Amino acid sequence: MRRTGSIHASVALAWMVACTPGGAEQPTDGAGPTGAGPTSDGPTGAGPSTGGEPPTSTSGSVDPTGGADPTGSDSSGGPKPDAGNDPTGGGDGLGPAEFDTDELDAPSHGGTITFQQIGAPGWYPSRRDPAVGPCDAYQSDTCCLAQQQVDGDGLTPWDEDLILTLRGPLQLKQFAVYQPEGADQWALASSWDERRPGDGQGVAFKGNETEMTGFDGIVGTECLVNVSTATPFACGAGSEPFCPGSQDGDWDGWAGSKLFVLLARMPDADAVGEPCSDDMAGNWYNAPWIGLSLGELVRAGSFSNCQCYAKNPDEWYLGDGCGQFNVWEVVNDNNQYQNFGVFSTNFFGYAGYVGEGPCGDGCDASQLGPEVDLIDKGENVEAAAGAVATPNQGPGVAFRRPIDGYRYFIVLMDTASRTVQLAIVHPEQVPPALAPLLPGLPGAVSQATIGEALGLRLPN
Repeated sequence: MRRTGSIHASVALAWMVACTPGGAEQPTDGAGPTGAGPTSDGPTGAGPSTGGEPPTSTSGSVDPTGGADPTGSDSSGGPKPDAGNDPTGGGDGLGPAEFDTDELDAPSHGGTITFQQIGAPGWYPSRRDPAVGPCDAYQSDTCCLAQQQVDGDGLTPWDEDLILTLRGPLQLKQFAVYQPEGADQWALASSWDERRPGDGQGVAFKGNETEMTGFDGIVGTECLVNVSTATPFACGAGSEPFCPGSQDGDWDGWAGSKLFVLLARMPDADAVGEPCSDDMAGNWYNAPWIGLSLGELVRAGSFSNCQCYAKNPDEWYLGDGCGQFNVWEVVNDNNQYQNFGVFSTNFFGYAGYVGEGPCGDGCDASQLGPEVDLIDKGENVEAAAGAVATPNQGPGVAFRRPIDGYRYFIVLMDTASRTVQLAIVHPEQVPPALAPLLPGLPGAVSQATIGEALGLRLPN
């Protein structure tokens, strides 16, 4: 996809196409969406899907079987999810990954960014069937949005069902999601392993034809793959939030507290997968992204002009609705904010903007040693320790993109402490606090391990 005119005009064009490969990114560090005009990129990478999960519903809590037949057949008539037995065959988790000699680079020190005080009351627009309503947030001939009130501050709205999006170039070796089970442990709710790609547990892939051909772990540049539970969401007339439905099926995300673990690397665009753009001038060429969105946004129909992203669909660039979480995003917006070696990390919505945007010329990963995973953005050196960020303070650091070797990408979202912990960890440099989790990815981990993970401040 080629950008034309200003960055915002081209994003408006990108938003209207069926596959929208982009992250909603701020052009300057720490500068969130404002009413001054279109300062952010448009709704991002959820790929071809439709509709919604009730924010007040308890549905979306994950059945460890994924709500799917072990054979992978789906009673809803939707696409066959990768569902089945644990890839190890023993029911005890995924087990340590296997690496070829060229898949591990030199051990590195790891890095963390800890977001605290996350969650706020407020409201965002939630799509409704025009025949049912209410339409008290926005109404047009084709769009009905209701004011969805959020009363609590426990990681809201990120405690709702979330769907993960992968944008290439990216290679995924293992994927696991843990959620609380009782007071003392978190259980493996969803998993996938490249060694047995058709035997994923409680997980469905959609986008880039994965729902028809299966997911093999490879996502080409500018391609998008959504990752969700394998529990069907019933779209159609009267669904709430409303989603028209699609022949490919629609799925719930993970609600409540959750721990995502991805073992991945992001090689250069020409080194992995088939591209989904016609040429190198695409908006997000060679710009991998791991993002989290409310399930409602992903199911809204390829980020149509009627969804929860902004309170007024005509002012989508404000991103002041349910928003989005750009967990790890390499930025290549019209080559203006290009930084292929460093991630931006930020999330935004009705509660405001948290995090920081691209480094620009301030970060040059090529000048850093192979041991560096977390960069001090002010000095372009390795950060002294993991950073803490709040709604009032940016982290001042950035994660480095792993191009040559795999890293564990960890997203821990704990509603009780209102904390989102992000970590990048080298497979050969696992800190003792994470030893119960990595590299084994067992069937369950203790609440004590979750507490240890929340306290990590890598490197240290």
